Amino acid sequence: MVGGLPLAARAPASALAAVLVARLADETAWFLPPGTLEQFRADLGLTYAEAGTVLAVAAPGAIVGSVFSAAADHRSRRLIAAGGALGFALALAAFAAGGSFAVLAAASFFSGMAATAMVDGAEVALVDLAGADLRRVLTRANLLGAIGDLTGPALVAAVGFTGASWRAAFGAGAALLAAYALVLALSPLPRPNGAGPDDEPSTPRAVLLAVARDRRVWLVGALSLLLAPFDEAFIGFAIALLDEVRGTSAGVANLVAVVGLSGGLFTFTVLAPRLGDAADDRRLVAWCGVAAGGSALVVALVPVVPLVAAAAFVASVALNVGWLAVQHRMLVLRPGQAGTTKAVVSNIELAAFGVPIAIGAIADRAGLPTAVATYVLLGAALALLAFVGLRERNSSY
Repeated sequence: MVGGLPLAARAPASALAAVLVARLADETAWFLPPGTLEQFRADLGLTYAEAGTVLAVAAPGAIVGSVFSAAADHRSRRLIAAGGALGFALALAAFAAGGSFAVLAAASFFSGMAATAMVDGAEVALVDLAGADLRRVLTRANLLGAIGDLTGPALVAAVGFTGASWRAAFGAGAALLAAYALVLALSPLPRPNGAGPDDEPSTPRAVLLAVARDRRVWLVGALSLLLAPFDEAFIGFAIALLDEVRGTSAGVANLVAVVGLSGGLFTFTVLAPRLGDAADDRRLVAWCGVAAGGSALVVALVPVVPLVAAAAFVASVALNVGWLAVQHRMLVLRPGQAGTTKAVVSNIELAAFGVPIAIGAIADRAGLPTAVATYVLLGAALALLAFVGLRERNSSY
C-alpha cells in the first residue's frame, strides 16, 4: 500500500507523470548547443561554418532516430524512452568534454537520434496511458515543452552568471537527463499489444508498408510540413524585417519576438484546455492556416510595431493550436501504430527544413517584406489542404 492505495492503482499516474516530462527535458536540452554557439566556437577555434554544421547534423540524427519511433509499436517503450534519455545524457556529456569539431558533430548527431527515441518512446506510451483524455494530456505535455523553451535559456544564463564555462551547462544538462533516464527506467510504461487498426498482429515491416501507403498519413505529414515554417523561422524573419526595413531597435525587435513566442504559453494554459475532446482537428488546422497567413500579411505590410507584435502573437497561437490538432490526429490515426505513423510523418516533415532557405533566397532577391509575405501562401496552402479533407464531423482523417 502507498498513500492508502495499492501500488498498482497508483502506477499509471506515476507512469503518466514520467512521460509527460519528455518534452520539457527535450526542449531544455535542445537549447544548449545554439544557446552556447559563440562560446564553444570561440573556445575551440571553429569557423562559423563548422559551428553551424554542429547544429545541423542533429537533423539527420533525428532521421535515424525515427527507427526507434517505429520500434515503439513493437518493443518496450520503457527501454526505448529510457535508453534515449540516457543516450541524450551521454551526448551532452561528450559535448561538455569535447575538444574538436569532430567530437561535437558526432555528439550532435547522436543527440538527435537519442532525443527522438526518448520523446517518441514516451509519446507512444502516452497514447495508451491517456486513453480518451489524450487531447487534454497532450495539452499538458506541450505546455511543459513550452516551459522547456524557457528553462533552456535560463540554464545557460544561470551558468553564465556564475562565470563557469559553457561546458558546465552541458554537464548540468547531462546530469538532469541521466536522472530522467532513471525515472523512465523505473516507470511502469505500457507494453505494445502488437495489434494494428483491426486488432490483427503485424510484423514491423508490414506495419511500415501499411502506414506508408495510407494517404491519410501523407495528409497529416503535409499539414505538419506546412505548419513547421511558422515556428522560430517566422519569428526570425519578422525580427529581421523590423530591424532592417522598419528601423526598429534590436531591443524592441526582440521584445516583439518575446510577445510572439508567448503565444505558446497562452495556447496551452488558456486556449487549448477549452477546446474539449469533441474539437475537430481538421477544422482547427484549417482556421489556424487562415490566422497564420493573415498574421504574416500584417507583419509584411503594417509598419506599426504594436500591431506587428499582436500579429506575431496570433501566428504563434495558430501554430501551437494547429500543432496540437496535427499531433492528436497523428497519434490516433492508426491505433496500435502510433510510433510508425509518427516516424513516417516526421520524415515527410523534414522537407520543411528547405523552406527557410527558399524564403531567405526570396529576401535576397526581392526584399524582406516580400519574403515574409510568402508565409501568406503557406498559410493559404495549409488552410486549403485541411479544408479539402473536410467531410462529415465523425469521418476519419
